[in-house]
Amino acid sequence: MIKKILTYCAEQLNSYLGRYYHRPQGLAEVGHIGQRTGEIPNKVIVSLVNVERETAGGISNNVQTYGGSFTSSSAPFLLNLKVMFAAVFEEKQYAESLSVFSKALAFIQSQQKFMVDNVKYTLTLETVSTFDFHNIWTTMGGQYYPSVVCKLTGVVIDSNEIKSSGSTAQNTEVQT
Repeated sequence: MIKKILTYCAEQLNSYLGRYYHRPQGLAEVGHIGQRTGEIPNKVIVSLVNVERETAGGISNNVQTYGGSFTSSSAPFLLNLKVMFAAVFEEKQYAESLSVFSKALAFIQSQQKFMVDNVKYTLTLETVSTFDFHNIWTTMGGQYYPSVVCKLTGVVIDSNEIKSSGSTAQNTEVQT
């Protein structure tokens, strides 16, 4: 599911950037940013940098009753994804990377809500301190590129596996 959501974001961003820049190979893709070996892609890279569990909706077991029986399953994970959009361009194309990055920001601003497989997701800009950005880029190999981190909400992971089942009490009278 995470791959599908990030791929959708990258495809939509690529389509948006295609209105302004004409490159047959495209200008956005899902990928790993850090420790690149070889050729610099000269694209906006969409990359997962963190996953957080959303607890605002509560966490409880899912119990369903069917006539005289019940089933219990684990609560689904409600997740927030931290997604980085980074303009990974060669050093000599830094000015162009800033232009493309500005258009990527305009895309994020204009596409804050979207649907994938009839599920609604929200993409919002995160405020990341210089210290935290330094830590992120150091972890990814030390090379900084113009970038922003967004919070993507609405991701649900549910195995739908039943943990237990049983029958409910049939006699409602209490004998003393």
